[in-house]
Amino acid sequence: MKNRLPLLLLILASPAFAENAVQLRFEDLPGLVAGKNQAVSGADRLVESARARTGSFGRSYLPTLGAEAGGERFQTLNFGYRNEPYGHLEARLNVYRGGRDQLGERTAERQVELAAADARRTLAAELAAARKTFWQLVSEREIAKVVAEALSENEKLLAVASRRINRGLATETDRLEFEINRSQLREEIESRTHAAVLLQIRLSAFLGLPPETKFSTPEAITHDHDESLLAAAFDAAASPDASALKARRDALDLERRKAGRWWTPSVDLYGGYYLYTLRERDSLSRRERDDKAIGARLSVPLFDGLRARTDAGALRLQTEGVERQRSQRELAVEAEVRVAKEDLKHDHELIHYSEERIEQGGRYLARTLEEYERGVKNSLDALGAAQRQLGFRRQHAERRRDYKHTEAGLLALLGR
Repeated sequence: MKNRLPLLLLILASPAFAENAVQLRFEDLPGLVAGKNQAVSGADRLVESARARTGSFGRSYLPTLGAEAGGERFQTLNFGYRNEPYGHLEARLNVYRGGRDQLGERTAERQVELAAADARRTLAAELAAARKTFWQLVSEREIAKVVAEALSENEKLLAVASRRINRGLATETDRLEFEINRSQLREEIESRTHAAVLLQIRLSAFLGLPPETKFSTPEAITHDHDESLLAAAFDAAASPDASALKARRDALDLERRKAGRWWTPSVDLYGGYYLYTLRERDSLSRRERDDKAIGARLSVPLFDGLRARTDAGALRLQTEGVERQRSQRELAVEAEVRVAKEDLKHDHELIHYSEERIEQGGRYLARTLEEYERGVKNSLDALGAAQRQLGFRRQHAERRRDYKHTEAGLLALLGR
């Protein structure tokens, strides 16, 4: 363990590691997630699939052509067994469907809107997760370096303690205090280095890269408070969740209207060539069993057992239910945005408080170390001051990370 940590830190800081690692900036994440994340590209393909189903209204007026051919062996009337072919070739043309075709086309368009909203939601979720993982990775590496610097300071304190012990001004417990602290600091470096490895694996998955990919990231999280983000306008109705519910509501309403038109007549034109067998036409001459026809067909439903009425009633209730869900989701998303903005303000204030404490803690630590070396303070005083300063620096790094996490969540809600 003692030999492994310095070596590991040297590897992470070496030029060879940087050369083999992928240079990754925060600004690169949207393009990588959109281009390589399979969940995102899969959602885009679903949008294309839904869009491919549109245009049914225009296609419904294209003629359909069907053919049937076969042969059979039969015995009919007083004739013996005969082998004869049969078949037909028929074209049909839709003239009128009571508006149901047009409603079906509009339903398909709503399905495109629903798929597009789901795609936006998938992209926002995957990008937010990638952003948070990215900042977590940067934070873990930054804190590991902070702890490594604290370990270096602890070695200096250990040297001071040894000198005081040699002069008879301190006991062996002073050395043990700093040796125990050294062990704890090395353990934290090991844990945070391990956490960084795991975060790299998770981040590579979000970016659609091999799990063994290494990333070269910024050394620390900088704090840039963006006031424009707090002032950004937000339309809850345009959010992916609300948009998806709106598209679903509209699709259900169109299905309800379509079910309500069950009684409307259908008009078709048809024409074709038909060949019958002797079993169907009482004639030995094939020409007399060879028909050609053209005509119009009017179909009028008279009673469907109240099935369409029942479906229309159920769809009306579904439409109302989804509309209420949409309304509530808009309120919830609006609240989430307001909460995220308030959290961002709060995180910003906390960062400034931690900056002040680091400055104060640094002065306190420096004076305590001077007094410890002069013999005014004891080892517990020196160790406590060093640990407190490490806690301040660690907290400062964590608060900057929390700010970035909150910012990532807000960006996802704003669709950025």
